[in-house]
Amino acid sequence: MVPRTTPHTPCVIDRPMNNHGGLTLSAVTGSRTYQVVEYATAAVRETLSMAAAGSTIRVWLEPLGSRGDAWEAVEIASGVDIPQMKAAALGQPLKH
Repeated sequence: MVPRTTPHTPCVIDRPMNNHGGLTLSAVTGSRTYQVVEYATAAVRETLSMAAAGSTIRVWLEPLGSRGDAWEAVEIASGVDIPQMKAAALGQPLKH
């Protein structure tokens, strides 16, 4: 059985969402990688679709037992933290 994650795991976006809706996240501790392929709501999917590689996000993930080591993003605790260089380029403040 695949273990459940703790609600709102802090993760870094390794690979942004592709054309098929999949993205790769890593726990900020570096201890785990998540292949996210499903989203609980359109809002969760939309938020993650706009996130760039290197962004940090606190996300609630649930394992999809029927899809190997695939995960569903259930909820996002807050906005996406954009890396310093990207924030400056986008004219957005960096979240702390």
